[in-house]
Amino acid sequence: MILLFFPTMTNLTRLETLIINNIEGDYIKQTVDYLSSLPVLSSLSITSIKSNKIRDDIYQKIFCLPALKYYKMSIEKFSGLPSLSIATNEFSSIEHLVINNEVSFNQFDRLLSYVSQLRRLSFGHLDGFRNKRIDKSSIILNYLTDISLNLYSVNFTDFEGLVKDFFCQVQTLRITVYSTYFNASNMDFLNADQWERLILNYIPNLRIFDFQHKRRVSNFNEERLAYETQVNKFNSLFWMKREWFFEYQYNGKRFDNAVVFYSTNPYR
Repeated sequence: MILLFFPTMTNLTRLETLIINNIEGDYIKQTVDYLSSLPVLSSLSITSIKSNKIRDDIYQKIFCLPALKYYKMSIEKFSGLPSLSIATNEFSSIEHLVINNEVSFNQFDRLLSYVSQLRRLSFGHLDGFRNKRIDKSSIILNYLTDISLNLYSVNFTDFEGLVKDFFCQVQTLRITVYSTYFNASNMDFLNADQWERLILNYIPNLRIFDFQHKRRVSNFNEERLAYETQVNKFNSLFWMKREWFFEYQYNGKRFDNAVVFYSTNPYR
């Protein structure tokens, strides 16, 4: 069906929105090749299955679409983005970018270097396991005000670097952090003092702070007491003045619990 339909796209010169669901990875390149014939395409959503053959130049071609404002990509069972280099003179018109498949932390700068007009950004799986920022982009995202991130194995220090470089205009921050017994560094995300300094110094316009932190915790009283002592520091005057309130909840088996710390009122 794809091979029959997409050659006719050259006639759809007024098409503004295109949603493609459940396309196999082998056909994504052919699909993208035809998109350049749609001069006013402003919204593109691609959900892909069996996507083990994604080519590097697909993203450059999408970023070159002249009228594109919204782009959403969801790839099933796909780890990371194909390799991208830092953009030098190729910039996209995209203002709203959603990537729900796994993206490695060291590709964050490369990806954002293409979208200087970005206003809203969402990553469904930003993975920091054995991935560090290598190539840092010099781009300044003056219009980026809304960010949603799901972080896996990303430590607070690396996240803080992103905030300092890209989040200066952010007004809405939605962040979910996944942690385990063996990734104690993610507990830094529960340091209320660090968050306070970060927000005051680098995200002064923040109005919505929607935060969740999920981790495993044993049933030992000492560990639970240390956890509760730390999260209770989110009840200080800084948080109360902004009317940002939080709770935590245990849920699990007798000797193994999942504990979730989450915002109950993220709106200032």
